Order: sequence, then C-alpha cells, then structure tokens
Amino acid sequence: MKRLKKILIYTAVVLAILFASAVTSVFLFKDKIIQRFVTEANKHLNTPVKIGKIDVSMFDDFPNLAIVLTDVYIEDSHPGIYPLLTARHMAFTLSPVELWKGNYSIRGLSITESETNLRINAAGKANYIILKEVQGSGTGTVQFDLRNVRLNNTIVSYLDQQADQHHVFNSEKLTASIIVTNDLYNITAKGDVITEQIGVGRTLFLTNKTFEVDARVDYDDDKKIVDFNSSVLKIARSQFEIGGHYTFKDKNLIDLTAAGKDTDIQTLLSLLPDETSKKLKQYRSDGDVFFNLTLKGEISDKKSPFISASFGCKDATLYHPDYQSRISKANLNGSFASPSLTDFSDARLFLKDMEGELNGKTFTGNLGISQFNDPYITLDFKGELDAASINSFYPIPEVKELMGLIDADIMFEGKTSLLKKKATAQKVKTNGAITLNNVNFAYGKQGIRFKDINGTLQFNNNDLALSNVRGHFENSDFQLNGFFKNIITFLLFENQPIGIETDLKSDFLDLDQLFSIGFEQEESNEYQFHISPLVQLNFNCDVKKMKYRRFKPSNIKGDLLVKNQVAVSRNITMNVMGGALTLNGIVDAKNPKAIDVISTFRLDGLHVDSVFYVFENFDQTFIEDKHLKGRAYANVDLEMTLNEKLNLIAPTLIADISATIKNGELNNFEPMKKLNKYLDDEGLSKLRFADLKNEIHIENQTIYLPQMEVKSNVTTIQLSGTHTFDQRIEYRVVAPLRNKKKIDPDEAFGAIEEDGSGNAKIFLKITGTTDVYDVSLDKDAVKKKITSDLKKEVQELKDAFKLKGQKKKKELELTEEEFEWEIDN
Repeated sequence: MKRLKKILIYTAVVLAILFASAVTSVFLFKDKIIQRFVTEANKHLNTPVKIGKIDVSMFDDFPNLAIVLTDVYIEDSHPGIYPLLTARHMAFTLSPVELWKGNYSIRGLSITESETNLRINAAGKANYIILKEVQGSGTGTVQFDLRNVRLNNTIVSYLDQQADQHHVFNSEKLTASIIVTNDLYNITAKGDVITEQIGVGRTLFLTNKTFEVDARVDYDDDKKIVDFNSSVLKIARSQFEIGGHYTFKDKNLIDLTAAGKDTDIQTLLSLLPDETSKKLKQYRSDGDVFFNLTLKGEISDKKSPFISASFGCKDATLYHPDYQSRISKANLNGSFASPSLTDFSDARLFLKDMEGELNGKTFTGNLGISQFNDPYITLDFKGELDAASINSFYPIPEVKELMGLIDADIMFEGKTSLLKKKATAQKVKTNGAITLNNVNFAYGKQGIRFKDINGTLQFNNNDLALSNVRGHFENSDFQLNGFFKNIITFLLFENQPIGIETDLKSDFLDLDQLFSIGFEQEESNEYQFHISPLVQLNFNCDVKKMKYRRFKPSNIKGDLLVKNQVAVSRNITMNVMGGALTLNGIVDAKNPKAIDVISTFRLDGLHVDSVFYVFENFDQTFIEDKHLKGRAYANVDLEMTLNEKLNLIAPTLIADISATIKNGELNNFEPMKKLNKYLDDEGLSKLRFADLKNEIHIENQTIYLPQMEVKSNVTTIQLSGTHTFDQRIEYRVVAPLRNKKKIDPDEAFGAIEEDGSGNAKIFLKITGTTDVYDVSLDKDAVKKKITSDLKKEVQELKDAFKLKGQKKKKELELTEEEFEWEIDN
C-alpha cells in the first residue's frame, strides 16, 4: 500500500513537472510561436487580415496548444473594402510535439460569434479566393488536418448575383471534421442549423426553419463536386434523408433528393412559406404521412432546376388542437412538379383520391391545377358535411355559429381566365348541386343572422339555379326560385357583373333593416343608397307584408328590373293605408348623390290621415294627420331627385295629382276657425264634406291648388291658392255671406260680390306662414280675377311638365327583352 502511494506521488510530481515545463516553454517561446504562425499564414493569405489580439494558450484544448485570435477581420477578394469573415474569437489547435519539430499542423479550429459573407458577383467571380498559390512544400509550412472544428453562434450568408441566389444560415453550435487528402475533402458535421432564408430568384424557401444536421459530405476541389452521402436533416419529429450531388466547375448543376421519414402534417406545413402556412401551421396529424422531393438541373441567371415532390397520407387523422372537429380515415396522393424552381407558370399540382370523414361524415374529392400563370383547374367533390364541423375544423373569420347540413356533389373544369369575360365564361364546365338543410349562421362584423336556410343550388357552367331556396334573413324571410348568371365569375374576380332572374316570395320584409345592412357606411350608422353597376336584375315579387319606416304595405306584387344602375318597377300593386296602390316607376342611380325618380301611381281609397301619418305630415305642421279624415283616390305623375340617403332634393319635385277625396273631414283646423269671424258659423271647426276633386300641381317648391268647390255640412265654399315648401301660404276662399250685419261695409268694400238676387259672396285670403298667418278680406280678388289667373298658370305648368316627361315616360314601357342578360364580345 505504501509502495502504491509512492508511485502515485511520483507520477503526480512528474506530471506537474511536465505541465510546469510546458507552461514555461509556452511562456518562453510564445512570441516565437506567434511570429512563426503569422509568417506562415501571410505566405498563404491574399487579402488583408486585422486581429485585435493574438495569444498562445494551453487551456483552450489541453493538452494541445491553441493560437487564440480575438476581434478578427478578414477582407474578401473583391475590389473595395468588404469583410469576408469577422469573428470575436478564433482558436487554432496544434500538436505540441509537431510544433516542437517545427511543423505547424492545424488539428482543430474553434470560431465563436462569427459572420461569413460569401459572394459571387455578376461576372461569376467569387469573393472567397483569399489564398495564394504557393509552389512546393516542406517542413515548417502550415498544414491543415481539421478533425475537430467547432462553430458557436455563427452566421453564414451566400449571395450569388449571377445565379440570382441569396441564402442565409446561422447556428448556435456546430461541430465538424475535415479530412483533406490532396484535392478531396471528407467532411462530417453535426449540430443545429437555422435557415433564415433559401432565396432563389424572388422566391424564398425555408424561412427561419431550425434543423438538426448530421451530414456526411465529400468535396472534390479539382472537379468542384459536392457529394451528399447519407446526410440527415431533422426538424421537429421528422427527418429527411438527403442524397445527391452539386457541381459548379463549368456550370452550376444540382441533383438532389430528400426522402421524408416519420413525417407529419405539422412538419410539412412548416416547410412552406409563412404567407402560405400561417393559417395552417397549428394543425396536427396522426398516421402515415409521406413526402419525397427531387431537385435536378442547372442553376444560373437564365436557368432554374426542375423540382418535383410526392406527398400524401394513409389512414391519417388531421386536427387542430384547439378545435373540436377532426378529419379521420384520411387518404391522399399528391404530387407537384415544375420545370423551374423560380417560375411556377408551367407547374402542375394534383391531389388525387382524397377521402376522409369529417366528424363521421364521409367525403371524397380530387383536385388538379396546371399552368399556374393561367390556371387550368379540375375539381370534383362529393359528400354530406355537418356545417358546424366545417367551421370548427377550419374557422371562416366572417362566419360564426354555423349549423346545419350541406350535401354537395359538384365538379369544375376549365381555365379560370375564361371566367373573366361573360363571352367565354360558358366554356368553363361546372355542374352538380349543393343542398342546404336547416343551415344557420351569423355573418360579418354586424353578426347578420341567416336562419333555417333550405333549398338546392344547381350549378350549370357559370350559372347557378336556385330551387326553393328559403329561410330567414334577420327579421325578413324569403323563398327564391330562379337563376344567378355569371355567378362564379362574380364570386372569384373583382368588378365582374352578375345577372339575377328570380321570383321572390316572402311573408315579411323589413326594408329598414335590409337597407341599413346593405347600404350602411362603416364610419356611420346611416345608410347610403346605391345601385351597383355590376348588377342586372329581373325580379318578380310576391310579398305578404313589408315595412319601411311608417310605410307598411301588404300583398305586394309586381316586377322590378335593374340594369346599368337604373331600376324600373312595373305594375307593382299593394294594399296600404286602408286602400290599394298601383305603381310604375324608374329610379336612375347613375349619380349616387342625385338619384332621379320618375313615377306614375294610382291611389285607390287610401285613408287621408294615414297618408299624412306615414309620410310624417310631409315635414310640416300646418295641416296634420289629426286634422284629416276621408279616403283618397288619385292618379299621380311625378318626377323628383333624391340624395344618397333617399331624402328629397326639394327643388326637383314636379308632380301632377288628379285627386278625389270622399267622405272627407277637416277637424280643428285653425285657419277654418279664424274664418268664423267673417262667416259667423261655429261648425267650421268640424267640417264634413262630400266628394272633393281637384287637379293639383307641384313645381318650384310650391303646391298649386286651383279653385275647387267644397260642399260641407256647414256651407259651400270655393278654395284655391299656393303653399310653398318653406311653409309660406296664400289661400283664397270664396264663401256665402249670410250675415251682412257682422261685416263693416266700408271695411269690406271690394271683397263682397252680389249676384243680383239678394245673395252675396265674401272673398277672403289666408296669407303668411304656417306659423304666423292672417285671415283677411280679399279686396283684389273680384277686380283681378286671381283664381282664374291661378288656374291658367297651373295649366301652363302642367302642359310643360307633360311635354318634358313624354320622353322619360316611354322608359316605363321598356319590355322585358331589353333587360335580358347580354353577352360581351
């Protein structure tokens, strides 16, 4: 035991002496070692090198010596000043024995916090030609036998302007071994590599992807060939075996394969560009997912290699961890091929034999896309799907609370470019049907609710037929039968027209709500009416009830035609305000801020007080619904302009009204009460009169009322006058004078007319505004024949209006054929 202890002590002493000798030798010969290393290095370097500090250490890689360089800057070989490599720390490892013999044999290399910039300019000249060609060899030269290379926190950028490539890599920790035999380099590398980007042309691949690398690469410097032998890249749970070679002596030629092993959908999606995969990268898969890739061809500024990939799954399950729905029993055979890695114009993508179950509902399908710059698409899909499962597997941002069943059996074949014109759209083949069963959803930011949607959508090339499509749209309900023409083009491309020919049946339409939804501006709660120039409509409606503000008609029937931002209504009939209304009209919305309206309509027995109430007393308080009763019968021709909020632009209103009021009442009308001063009749506050007829004209913001006879329960009077939109009134009243004693003869001189039989008439006028007015004797009426002059003026205005409107009224007679869907050449 004592002997063993002595041996251990002697051994420790010897080692200590050797270590102390080595440390002393390094200290004594440090300057000589550094000088020799620098001298030999300068013999081989062709570009400037700057080093902040150089030292010799035994502790970096004991028992080897290390020449340690800090703050290293190596300039590239291109003209100008640009770094090839910068590093905070570099250490070259040497054997002490070989160094003692005078041989600088570099066995190891450690680089920390470095950045390498490799470039090939447009002329094909590399910037990394930094070594001189030295003839002959001998002892004392620097030799490389790099069996231990360590890279920590390194960045490598490769820019080839001639081939239009830009790749950027970085690694936190990478170890390698480089065995050099003449011109052959056997390289093994292991560690992590992050591909910040693989840039080929304008296309970026594998951006910010992290791989674990276990590579075996042979490089022939004479033939300029890189061979990949059994190299493996691991990402997440998947790995890819890389094989093939890359040569760049005369041409840049690549022949590379990547075979996936233990892959899953999440890994494959992560390899796609972020803009493509960001909505899908959270999806997961269980089961067999496969992927194989081939890259082959020349890489240059004019040529790009051929790329092909095969991928798919067998009996797999696809799901999102945050959603309830999943696709099970999924099968897919996919392939992608393109003659060029940078130009997919002639690429082809095929997804064949797609099948699976979405929450127990089976579906099948196939998809093919070729000529990506002008895609030719073939698609078929068949399956019954639960609508809620669709939205919970892949949520649609604008759609919430989706429920119901969707049964689809559809196909599509043709070039999408043909859909951009109506003349060629029919060359695209689309057929099949989608059946909706009790579908419910809320749409958009407003959460607009569609409920109980049922019916069939039948595709016929570019058109869609609706068969008994019914449901509820917020407060309104609908049933549609008809056609949507050019529907696929309209949905796929912007600024494309659509033709709608359909019959609408409804129990109730809430136009207040529909207008608010359809025309409301985002920045306000007010809607702005417009007719899209892209919409052509031939609409036949049968609506039981409808609501717009106070307007609540029932049994609405008729046609509505829309084309070129012009809407034409024909023979629209409805029951409203206790009577019936028949309407024909034109709405020209080419100028959204000045919407022209031309209309003719007939009133049949409408309650007068209801008319005033519905139209909010026509925005005046002089005579209101509370003052009136009776039933109105009238024929109306009018022309006016509305603004985008459907408010009247008053100066544009022109109308002829041939009106009769039956069983009329005028109650508590203040001007009639004031007539009592002259007529001496308390009954004027509650007038009941027989048929009242007149030909009213509206123009220049003035209502013209020719003289009419009003036979009431009290008396018979004659009334005429004008009433302006700014509520200035000038009415003329002629009434029997029953009590002459009540009138001062001198005051009334010129306002009383006797007929020679003892009967007298008094002429009165009501003038001022509806707020402040006077009832006074009309002394000029007899002398100037004012009422006859007013009647003549009204007739002249009416004749001018009729002449002006003849041309426009012809538009009301437009035939249905003039609104047929036209094909553009």
